[in-house]
Amino acid sequence: MSDQKKNRFQATCLGAAIGEAIGMPAEDMKPEQISTTIGEIIGFRDRPEAEDFSPVAAGHSTRQTEAMLSVLAASKPLPDLQEFAFTIKQSLNMYPEKWPKSTTFAWPPFPDGGHYTFSFAIPAALLLSEKQVSVKQLQEWMHSLTPSSVVWQQSIWLYLRLLVYLFETEKESFDPDQFLEYATKYILEAEKYFPGDYKIRRRMQVTEPMMDEPLEDIAKSCGDVSKLAEDMITFVGAVFYRHHNDFKKAVTAAANLGGASEASCFYLGSLIGALGGTEALPDDWLSGYAERGRVEAALRKFEERAESSAG
Repeated sequence: MSDQKKNRFQATCLGAAIGEAIGMPAEDMKPEQISTTIGEIIGFRDRPEAEDFSPVAAGHSTRQTEAMLSVLAASKPLPDLQEFAFTIKQSLNMYPEKWPKSTTFAWPPFPDGGHYTFSFAIPAALLLSEKQVSVKQLQEWMHSLTPSSVVWQQSIWLYLRLLVYLFETEKESFDPDQFLEYATKYILEAEKYFPGDYKIRRRMQVTEPMMDEPLEDIAKSCGDVSKLAEDMITFVGAVFYRHHNDFKKAVTAAANLGGASEASCFYLGSLIGALGGTEALPDDWLSGYAERGRVEAALRKFEERAESSAG
């Protein structure tokens, strides 16, 4: 694994975890609720007790990061669904406060429309970028993750391909309009490989003409940042388009719009890390993130397995 690729991959995972820790307090809130309950989010904040959420201390991440850590642990080198199901249930038992009180794990373990398991794409993107797997092998792997929905498969494919594109793009030459072009290219590719649904492309077509409008309007067009896959991935793409060069501005903009803020901030952090590497992560947030050691330990174990497989 090249040093640059390793740096981008580590920044993807750490950026995602830090992003979620910032967005975590606003989960399921509307902007006016955030303002009156928490105040403007400009850094780590405690999550207050709520009907479906336990309190969580500032600087900690929650279910999105737990899913990512479970994905990394279940990667051999691609994520294995059975192993993921085992590790994610362990997380629920060990850290129940990180999950909604109503969380259950039926089979397959993709509750909440599956959006928090988009992290299946993260190790797969690295392996594709490093040419350890082919596009055809990834298609076969994703078809083996049954029974998973077509929307989930298309979302994973779009996110995976965008991560590879960002891993291989120099930050100085990044063009946000080209990013949108690639997003369109990859969702068409996803529809070809996983046919039967067009929700994501339709949502993207609605928001693309709105790229210069207030983020509040884009959030409304995405169901007030709903947890549906098509709303989540489209909203995240719109915020990244605007704030790809400023981690704090991107993540706090999403956090203060509420909705599925854990996920929106998680995926924004991952995209900015994939493009900018660890230099894109704010020093004060990186040092203030309480679970940095857990994430870095999981990364080391995954990288050792990936390098062993490559050898």
